[in-house]
Amino acid sequence: MTEPADPRIVSAWGNNADLYEAVFDAHKLRYVRQARSFVALDHPPPYYSDLTFLAGTDVAGALAEVRKLVEREPRVATVKDATCRLDLARFGFRVLFEAYWVCAEAEQISPAGGGWQRIETSMELARWEEAWNSAGSPADRRVFVPDILKNPKTTVFGRLEENGFSAGCIANLSPDSVGVSNLFGEPVRAVVADAAALAKAFGGGLPVVGYSSGDELAAMLQAGFMEIGPLRVWIRERTTP
Repeated sequence: MTEPADPRIVSAWGNNADLYEAVFDAHKLRYVRQARSFVALDHPPPYYSDLTFLAGTDVAGALAEVRKLVEREPRVATVKDATCRLDLARFGFRVLFEAYWVCAEAEQISPAGGGWQRIETSMELARWEEAWNSAGSPADRRVFVPDILKNPKTTVFGRLEENGFSAGCIANLSPDSVGVSNLFGEPVRAVVADAAALAKAFGGGLPVVGYSSGDELAAMLQAGFMEIGPLRVWIRERTTP
């Protein structure tokens, strides 16, 4: 029997899966989304997992999906376990990182500071992604391609200064929540507070959700978020013949 999922985590996971859909669609990559899993059929962009599983997923079924992934893909692969229920060491995976899902009601979030703008052109997006890369998210190829800007439920925000974008975030809208992700910039506490406020405005009063760790998580808790449960991302390194 599968365990019931916390409805707040279901909402946060669903919002994260909605962002996956937006990014995969922008790249024209294939995937299968089910009620409690997101399966990439093509090699995902950097920082996106091959498999993601929600609480309540049948463990045996999830492990069967992981086994199929290992059999078909000798390359690097990642699995996002939304509630830390899976042990993937037997398949050659190791823990890449752990984090916490977070949620804040709209009334807990203060208004944003100034200097932020919505990214609207492919040139602005390229500059934004370059700043995001430099701030600690290096990638060997584009993650956010121009077609992402065509999705009305996803928007990119940047804080523009003389030398370019000094901070940024992404907000994406779901029926019951709005997500905030891909934050970068200093000071962390101010960036987190502003990003939450921008997501709140984009969501029109819906709860703001996401996941985080470390200093960013601490700043989120100060900004009105609460931890609602752990998640874990596993990675399997490239195998050699």
